[in-house]
Amino acid sequence: MKKMTILISGLLLWSASTFAQAVRDRNVIPLAVNLNEVLRMTITDGGNIEFTFNSIDDYRFGISGDAGTSGSANPNTSDPMYVSNFTIASSTRWELSYGAEEATFIGTDNPANTMPLNNVGFSLASNGTHTFGTEITSAPTVDGAQVSALEQFPIVLITDNGNISSGAGDVTDNDFTITWRCGTAEVGAAPATMNATVLLEQNPSPTPDRYIVNVLFELASL
Repeated sequence: MKKMTILISGLLLWSASTFAQAVRDRNVIPLAVNLNEVLRMTITDGGNIEFTFNSIDDYRFGISGDAGTSGSANPNTSDPMYVSNFTIASSTRWELSYGAEEATFIGTDNPANTMPLNNVGFSLASNGTHTFGTEITSAPTVDGAQVSALEQFPIVLITDNGNISSGAGDVTDNDFTITWRCGTAEVGAAPATMNATVLLEQNPSPTPDRYIVNVLFELASL
């Protein structure tokens, strides 16, 4: 009788242990993060610039959008007729190249008429939180300090300053203004300087015509 009692007790303990095991179920939810590269340049205004020389003073001093520059249509304030604004939104480091599509300006009345690109120049300003010499740099304009002559594409206009994340940002970070001029003979320390002779004194002087060239801008990630 004693042996029977021990056996029954052992069976009861084994049964209780069996029913106490946890019941488990497992499911999976896949989770992914897609980081698509964002790289966008937007010309907000000044997408078409045209200089019209109507007076001897225009030929003598040139025409500029900068305040106080000789020949400017409005010498007391910057003239928006000759100003282009653009922004860049980028999720990564970037580089902006620019330049004229052709080696010279070409006459529309007579395509045989040409005019050197360096009769046109520009200054560049950074209006955003990314500033020249810190996050970004511009070799052609010596970080915005000099007037550069127009050159043929491709010329690196703006790039980052070597910091791995310095160029990345939204339009409030990368906001720029180009102020164009023509025939002002502004020769400074830029790598490419404007024609040192104003249009009136050039020999031979450009033949009267409407001269055009497309200026290309190409934004690329680094």
